[in-house]
Amino acid sequence: MKYFSASFYYMRYRVLFRIVGAICRQFSLRVWLLSLLFFPLFFLHQVVSMLFRALDEVFHRGYKTTPLQQPVFIIANPRSGTTYLHRLIALDEEQFVYTKNAHTFFMASSFVQFYNVCRWVDTHLLRGLIRRLIARLDILFWGGWDDIHPMGFNKAEEDELVFAQMLMSGGIYIPFPFFHLHHETKFLDREPATVRRQVMDFYESSIRRFVFRAGKDKTYLAKNVFSTARFKTLLQRFPNAKVIYIARHPYDAVPSMASMFTILYSKKILGNAPPRMAWAQYGIDFYKYAKELRSTIPAAQLAVVKYDDLLTDPQQTVQAIYEHFNWTPSAKFLERLSREQARNSHYKSAHEYSLEAFGLSKAQLNRELGDVMDEFGFERES
Repeated sequence: MKYFSASFYYMRYRVLFRIVGAICRQFSLRVWLLSLLFFPLFFLHQVVSMLFRALDEVFHRGYKTTPLQQPVFIIANPRSGTTYLHRLIALDEEQFVYTKNAHTFFMASSFVQFYNVCRWVDTHLLRGLIRRLIARLDILFWGGWDDIHPMGFNKAEEDELVFAQMLMSGGIYIPFPFFHLHHETKFLDREPATVRRQVMDFYESSIRRFVFRAGKDKTYLAKNVFSTARFKTLLQRFPNAKVIYIARHPYDAVPSMASMFTILYSKKILGNAPPRMAWAQYGIDFYKYAKELRSTIPAAQLAVVKYDDLLTDPQQTVQAIYEHFNWTPSAKFLERLSREQARNSHYKSAHEYSLEAFGLSKAQLNRELGDVMDEFGFERES
């Protein structure tokens, strides 16, 4: 459904109706309680988002002509280091503008202005009271994700919430164990042309609104693992975009992805049930689709890096990306990058997972993704 136009607000209600129907057909106290919390907040978010976007139409109309100079999209299978790489490149504040987690809730110029005003008031008048409150909220909302995907309202984050509010993101099924039943949110590239166009109208408008207030003289830097399934649609809308793809061994990335997105439902509740297996299969499909599309992008627009190289020598990996795209790193950026590498030199995730927990085996991945493993030199095991 469009509100005035897709660029102002667009939401795919048929996905919402499918979720509600599944909730009604399959009783689960936990899901029903989550629904009582989720749906009021979802519609409140919709109202507030439209309010900020309406304010843009009155006070920030310049966003419509804001140039998007060769935006950069970091994509990969989930759990492949996209967050880490995104936050490393985001240190280049002279060249790039990027969303923090708070920005992604309301991608509007007026919200960015509101955010900046709040930070100024907090720094100059409240002596960091808001900052300390936000730190406590970070622990409340995201504390359990520290070993999986470190999050915080003021940390650099992917812009997936823009798609989630349209109900065009697989992430909306994190609270609801029905991912195996519905497919409209999984691959935007396979949806009808009208849907793809309207989703991109809303997404492009959101980026322009954000960049207009946050840094219109800079390049938009985004990382979004789900955009692996929007690869073609993104490049049709942004033909001059730069794409960075990170390759991680499927033995690790596939079960880690499935574990992350079913974290609200323990093995005791789901076991090797269809929702868990559907997330694992989604990860396999991502590898296949990314391989198909990598061959369609001009080499000058695509940089491919390996996850292991990123962890072993992040500074060299980032510098290689800059050389590939002919970007010039500033001395300040190189200094920040060096400090960040030193700070994370001993990092090791505590997130544990196994293929068997999701009904998978190495033999199955060898059959389905053997060509991907061979392409990147990943070792096959029996």
